[in-house]
Amino acid sequence: MMRPLSCIIFLSLLVGCATVKTPDRKEPTPYEKDEFSNWQKDLRRAEIIAFGALPFVTFMSSVYFDIYRYIDHDQNDAYLPWPMKNKETAVPLTEDEQKKVLLTAVGISVGVAVFDFGFRAIRRHIRNSKQDKKNREARKVIIIEGIDFNTSEMDGN
Repeated sequence: MMRPLSCIIFLSLLVGCATVKTPDRKEPTPYEKDEFSNWQKDLRRAEIIAFGALPFVTFMSSVYFDIYRYIDHDQNDAYLPWPMKNKETAVPLTEDEQKKVLLTAVGISVGVAVFDFGFRAIRRHIRNSKQDKKNREARKVIIIEGIDFNTSEMDGN
């Protein structure tokens, strides 16, 4: 008895949801030139750099960690670095070592993003201060116009 009732309720909900009218879609408008401040643009750029660099930095960190591990274990063949590993004899990374590799990669990626953020901020500050100095040193042109006293303006007409 319960099963047909639940099917009826499900079908009525499905039909009800299908008939709901969606609001008219509007075309998205492009961003204005000054919609975001410079620090917001720089922060977004830093985020993109950090997440974009993460896969490459993770790969390089794991390769360098394999080399470190090989040297640290007295160049034992079971700890050969990545391209030379033998699947049968290789000692896999422990969970703690995997965490270290990942945290190192995240730290380096964030470090690169922070460096880029600071570099761009300093470069913008220098460029703006040079422009301010140039604006302060610019001489304003004074134009002297002669007055013609022979015109009718002096007569009050």
